[in-house]
This record gives sequence, structure tokens and C-alpha cells, in this order.
Amino acid sequence: MSAWQLQAQFSEQNLLQRQQELRQFWRSGHHQHFAAKDGTQLACSQFIQPNARADLVISPGRIEAAEKYMESCFDLYKAGFNLHLPDHRGQGRSARLCADPHLGYVADFDDYVQDLELFIQSKVRPLVRGPLLALGHSMGSAILCRYLQSTAQHGIQGAVFCSPMFGLPMASLPEPVALWLCKALRWWQGTPQYFPGQKPYRPVPFADNHLCQSQGRYQWFRDLYQQQPELQLGGVSSHWLVQALLACRQIQQAPPLRLPQLILQAGADDVVANPAQNLYVARQPGARLLRIDRAKHELFLETDSIRAELYQQLQLFWQQLGI
Repeated sequence: MSAWQLQAQFSEQNLLQRQQELRQFWRSGHHQHFAAKDGTQLACSQFIQPNARADLVISPGRIEAAEKYMESCFDLYKAGFNLHLPDHRGQGRSARLCADPHLGYVADFDDYVQDLELFIQSKVRPLVRGPLLALGHSMGSAILCRYLQSTAQHGIQGAVFCSPMFGLPMASLPEPVALWLCKALRWWQGTPQYFPGQKPYRPVPFADNHLCQSQGRYQWFRDLYQQQPELQLGGVSSHWLVQALLACRQIQQAPPLRLPQLILQAGADDVVANPAQNLYVARQPGARLLRIDRAKHELFLETDSIRAELYQQLQLFWQQLGI
């Protein structure tokens, strides 16, 4: 086993000052578009180096573009990984699916899953020379999990799910009732529209955010989306919510996965339902749950101390796989 260290190359204090270095790294990657099975144009980013330790597919969360992972990709690349990131349909630099580009929508959650399968088969596998790993965040974890559950010969040796969307907080409503209400609202609206309370993109002040506790990294993320408004995405549609709830149900009801899994739970997360993560792990013999008590939803945008704990656990998990 080769010795390597996954560690932060930037701090909360110097991240904004070292933008040129970070953006130069991002420009060095291979960024392209490819067509999904239904013709939707999908964006992806890849970073390839000689003698990589392993290849890592990163499945981003909702509203996220690959660029949002710029800092962590820099760290992972320095630690010896090849990196492969798709922009899910309807967000990032991939084609938007509604006249309102800020409306969170997908016709069928399985479209995300099929896109990821196509990305791995057509863009990732031709470049893989060693172990293949996968990591998902939030909605991206749900997409990755459904891909693994529905693909017999996926070839992925280990999966990490960060703040996974394995269930959604629905104001204490039982899941069947919440799903029925969302379906009824979707029918009443007729065409894709925002779920009540959801709105187009707006930059939430740091003091009001539910994502992270690092003001520097939060400001970096908001600056990125302000400078590149084509990356902005707003709230979800009622139809997206129906599809997400159905996907969470499928995740919980599917047979256990036969590969090592690490579930990283953010203890202060109110974006996804942590009890659903506990339920998932209880049914997965090959899964281990690690709770980071003080962390909010966006583990990769958190404070230096939380990210250090995150990186330590990632490194330990991959080392246990012999990588």
C-alpha cells in the first residue's frame, strides 16, 4: 500500500487570497459536454494524472456544479486521485429542463441514474487503470446509491455517501402521507411549478444559511455563483419532490449493496433526514456510519477542523480498501 496523505491545501483564511492558484488548477482539467440517452446535453469535468492511486467518481448534490468542488478536487488530486465529476441534468453547466432555468425539476429520478451510468461507462471507464471508487453528496448520494443498486457489474470497490439524501424532512408527516400530498399538489399545479415556499435562486446571507459554518468557504461558493450566474439554481418543483421521495423509498427497500460503504452523517444537518440514514445503515452489513456532531450539511465547505475530520475518515476508509 502506497503512503499518501489527504490533507487540506487551503485554509478558511487564505482560500479567497489564493483564487488564482485554485482556478489555474481547475482550468487544467478536461471539461466537456456529452449527450444523454434522450439527447440532453450533460457537462462533466475530469482531472487525470500519471500513476494515480485510484479513480474517484464524485456525484454532486442538488443545485451543485462541479466547480463547487474546486477546493476539494485540488486536495484529492494532490493526494493522487484521478477525478471524474458530472453535472447532473438540470443544473450546473448541463442543459436546464424548464423554461425557468432556476426551477429544480427532473422528469424521472431514474434519468439521473441513467446519466451517471452513461458517464461512468463512456467517460470514466476508458481512463481507469486502477481501483475505481465513488463518492456522493446529498442528492448525489441518492443517485449514486440507486446506480449501485441497479447495476450488477458496476466495478466500484467502495462508496462514500456524504450527508446522503436517503430521506427528506417532511414536517413530521409520515412518508406515505407526504408523498400523497406532493402528488396531489403536482396534479393541482398541472405544469412544473415551485413547491410552496420554494423560489428562484437568491444568495442567502451567511447568518441565515443551513449549509455550513465556514464563512470564508460559504462566501467563496456564493461569489462563484454570482460571477457565473449560469450555475445558479433555485428551489424544487412539486414534481421533483415526488420523484425524490420515490427514490428514497427505493433506496430503503432495495437489497443490501455488496461493497464497503462509509456514510458520513452531519450531526447538525436539517437539509436531509438523518434518521433515514440510520435506517439505511441498519440494513447494510457492509456499511459504517460516522457522525460528525457539529457539522452542517455541506461537509466539504465546512470549517477547517471539520474538514480535517472528514479527510481523516476518507483516508482511513480508502486505506482499509488497500488504496
